[in-house]
Amino acid sequence: MKTDDLIRALAADREPAGPAPGIALALAGALGFVLSLLLFIWLVPLRPHLGEAMGTFPFVLKPIEMGILVAVSAIIVLRLAIPGAPLGWTLIAAAAVPAIMVAAVAVELMQVPRGEWLVKLAGQHWYMCVLNMVLLSLPILAALLFGLRYGAPTRPTLAGAGAGLLSGALAASLYIAHCPDDSPLFVAAWFTLAIAIATGIGALAGSRLLRW
Repeated sequence: MKTDDLIRALAADREPAGPAPGIALALAGALGFVLSLLLFIWLVPLRPHLGEAMGTFPFVLKPIEMGILVAVSAIIVLRLAIPGAPLGWTLIAAAAVPAIMVAAVAVELMQVPRGEWLVKLAGQHWYMCVLNMVLLSLPILAALLFGLRYGAPTRPTLAGAGAGLLSGALAASLYIAHCPDDSPLFVAAWFTLAIAIATGIGALAGSRLLRW
């Protein structure tokens, strides 16, 4: 019997010690999101004139990108919690987000004078945006890692990375309500960096906490 077949058989035969992986992850993710929401309220104010900004295309593009990433990464995390579940189309779907970002950046660079590119990239406080998004991702990541322990992830590092990707995307979705910079160049650089850091933290934590 192959190792993967043995793991699947053991996972199927074991008596349930708690909620199903999907339910555990949903509950854990919801709890982590609420904690991050409370942290967001304490940490930063809402963006001034948020209602006006919501009517502009650059702003609307941010929740579209993050919404796609949240949905796809949630499916990835759920599949990684189940032994042998294929990722399949989810990886292709996840690639849609950077593709949208690259297209938006290309359009912006064609419309904005070259002398303003660095201004668009830096925004008001890019480093604070990255730091705040990473901080907001941590409660969600901790909750998702706890939820993953109710599954049987055979690739702990990858499962942790998936949890980090989802937590980073959710944190970035929250931060949109504060971030005053809507430039596609800014979003592609610093939102991506924050999500990448959360993914890396998740991979490191998963490799240690999700081992059998």
